[in-house]
Amino acid sequence: MNNIIFVRVATEKIAYVNWIMQGFGHLSTGNMIDADKVLMLFYPTLYTLIQILDIIKNLPFEEEIFETSFGE
Repeated sequence: MNNIIFVRVATEKIAYVNWIMQGFGHLSTGNMIDADKVLMLFYPTLYTLIQILDIIKNLPFEEEIFETSFGE
């Protein structure tokens, strides 16, 4: 099973979130999966999972980690 993080951010912040992730050495890129609900999807590795969650939780704007699934 893959590691998956669903995050909800404001529409105007989507490009910013992708830019931040790329700035951290391409940890992960966000994929838009539902434009109406503004849900982004990230596929972290076991090695980048904690870093990605830290980055998302410390964004300088409101975000919501909607769901996380961690594989074996």
